[in-house]
This record gives sequence, structure tokens and C-alpha cells, in this order.
Amino acid sequence: MIYRFPLRNVKDMLLNQIGNNFFRSIDDEMLITKHFSKVLERLEENVSKNDNKYYYRLEEEGKREAYFDPLHTCQWLLFLYLTANTIYRYEDEKREAARVVCDKIYGQSKTVSGCDLYYEVEMPVHFAFDHPVGSFMGRAKYGDGFSFTQNCTVGNVNEIYPVIGSQVRMQEGSRILGNSHVGDGCVISAGAMVRNEDVPAHSLVMGKSPHLIIKPLVEA
Repeated sequence: MIYRFPLRNVKDMLLNQIGNNFFRSIDDEMLITKHFSKVLERLEENVSKNDNKYYYRLEEEGKREAYFDPLHTCQWLLFLYLTANTIYRYEDEKREAARVVCDKIYGQSKTVSGCDLYYEVEMPVHFAFDHPVGSFMGRAKYGDGFSFTQNCTVGNVNEIYPVIGSQVRMQEGSRILGNSHVGDGCVISAGAMVRNEDVPAHSLVMGKSPHLIIKPLVEA
């Protein structure tokens, strides 16, 4: 993967943001450094499957090479989520210190992006977002290739969260709520709301529950 800036600068950028907006401790740097290689591994795996033009560079022979630019706020949000989620997942020795630094990183991610993507929420290996301002991703089960944009919500109804299949795309202002099961390859159109309903695979969803309009997607 190509990095716009040296990795030392990337780590310093994160630590400086934490220090400026919250407070910085010795444990912050220790835990971020300890899990940094795993974060980069997950980052590269995610970015390498992203077709957005900002996530790759073309080599002379036309081959794509994954590209990470921490000054691109969507890429930075992805990095922040993966950093906090990785520390939360894998740190077994200093659990309380891990919780503190993860909370700081989560707070920083909301500050820079306006998107609520909590580190305890388990996103799939490959997921993407574009202009995610105002979006909230709750504790649903997400299939690989999930994507969303601005003002999208995945949330609970009576503490029951949706189950979302692979390659599901949420367009702006759409919502998936409660005991909903969305099949593979669905598109939730702008402003649509799926609440406590099942959607068959490869469907275009419009309208709002309980009056959804569901049409089969036809491949061109």
C-alpha cells in the first residue's frame, strides 16, 4: 500500500489529536504502537477492495495500488475506527487503559467526520462510506461489502438490531431499524426506512415501513 506520509507521521497525527482534544497518556502511545501493525493490515485489506478513486493510485502499467491519505477525512475515519476496534478486540493485558484510549479515538472520529461509528460495533472486513456526515451505525450484523453515505441510520427497536446481507448499499438519508433482515445485494434508496421487515436479496427498496415499495434489481 502507498502511504501519502510516513507512518511515524500518521501515528503522531493521531496522538496529537488525542492530546489536543482530550488528554494524552503514556498508555495511549504504548497501546497504539502495540497494535499499529494489525491496524495497518486491516486498513490495507479494506482499502485494497475500495473502488473509490481516492483510495488507489495507478502504476505505470495501469495496475491499481491501494493508497492511504490521512488528510482525506473519510480515510481518516476508517483508520480511527480500525485503530479503536483493533485495540478493543485484541488488548488483553491493560483493559482499562485500552477502554480509555478507545473512547478518545471514538470521540475524535466523531469530531473529524460527524459520523457515529462506535468501536464496539463489528463492521465487516470490507465496508465503505462516502460523505458519512450525520450517519449512525448501530450494533447490527453487517455483511461484507456494506456501504453507506450521509444521514444513514442502522438502529434498534426494543434492543433488537437488523441483520444485513453482503453488498448492501444505503443511499443518503436511509434507515434500517429493528428486527429487519435485508438480503444480499440490496439498495436502500434515498430516504427509505426499513423497520421490522424482511427484504429479499437483490432488491431496490423505496418508501417507508409498513408501506415499502420493493422492486427486483435487474442487472444491466
